[in-house]
Amino acid sequence: MKKIFFLVLLVSIGMIFLITTKDREEKKIVKEIKENSGIKTNQDKLYVSVVKKMDQEDTNKVIDCVYKKVEEFNSFDINNVVEDIKKNDDEQTENKLEDTLEIEEVKDENTANNLIISEENSDKELIDEFNKETEESNQTNNELNDKINEEEINIHYLKNGFYEEYGNTYYYENDNKVTGLKVIDGVNNYFSPSGKYLGISKVKVIDVSYYQKDINWDLFASDSDCYGVILRLGYFTTLDSKFERNINELKRLNIPYGIYLFSYATNIESARKEAIFTNNMIDKYDIKPTLGIYYDLESWKTNSSSSDKITKNGYNYIAKGYVESVSNHVNNNYNVGVYSGRWYAMNRFGKIAKSYVNWVAEYNSTLKYDGPYLMWQYTSKGNVPGIDGNVDISYLY
Repeated sequence: MKKIFFLVLLVSIGMIFLITTKDREEKKIVKEIKENSGIKTNQDKLYVSVVKKMDQEDTNKVIDCVYKKVEEFNSFDINNVVEDIKKNDDEQTENKLEDTLEIEEVKDENTANNLIISEENSDKELIDEFNKETEESNQTNNELNDKINEEEINIHYLKNGFYEEYGNTYYYENDNKVTGLKVIDGVNNYFSPSGKYLGISKVKVIDVSYYQKDINWDLFASDSDCYGVILRLGYFTTLDSKFERNINELKRLNIPYGIYLFSYATNIESARKEAIFTNNMIDKYDIKPTLGIYYDLESWKTNSSSSDKITKNGYNYIAKGYVESVSNHVNNNYNVGVYSGRWYAMNRFGKIAKSYVNWVAEYNSTLKYDGPYLMWQYTSKGNVPGIDGNVDISYLY
């Protein structure tokens, strides 16, 4: 009995040990499966609780069942699961990667397009800038060419020399009409205040005083065919009442002029007084008489005196005293001479006085003076634009 008891006890202990061992193994297996696969289950508890309540036969069945389950669990390859998961993950990753690559490709394409557009825009900006610089350069070149052409026109096509226009002859220098005196090829050529060519000799000059009243000098300058004017400065030591107006107008219009003083001198002392008066007026009005300064010696008569009392020798002293004084005052820069009628000069003057005569009056078709002269006053009844009534006209040689 005792042997049977001990045998049963031993078997029971073995069974318990076996069950305990199996239970441990099951738990270990289940735990490993859970840990490796991430599967959550309560089977390990179920197995343990069932095993504890079973008899031997059932226990054997359970043991077989457990072993079967254990085998099933053992046959369960967690690596396959992981591989499947990895495979699934790889597929998803690959899909995501493909999607990402596609997105990146699109991005790259967009970036490339943007880069191309940017480069195109940059190229366009460079082209626009180049075109702008080219246009500015062309414009500068055009302006330079225009300037060069204009200068060439000025050099080659401006009027220079003589031109016939509207029935008159003019002489141009760089498209400007020449007026007054112009030396051409070594010869004096004369032009009116408006530029009309008057010739090289025998050009017209008028002489005026207060008798001509207020002269329209603008009309004279534009329409007359006269070269210049001789203004009466005055008489003895008295200024002509129109002299100041006349000299200012002639200066304004750039009309060549000269002056003359009517003399009442009877001796050298009075002649010197007239010279001093003349010199003072030259300074006061800044007179530049390119047509000369003339001492008018002719017949005159007053209540107290007369030119008839003056001898030839007396005229020598009178003429010499005046001419020398005035010539010295103007530093011989202007011609200083004597004006007189042809007969008077030839018959009343001494040799010295006659030598100073360079402006002679004779109202005739010819001048019969027997000495040298510069001007011939050929009429006292001339007519010129700008002057009402008659005016004296002379030829300048």
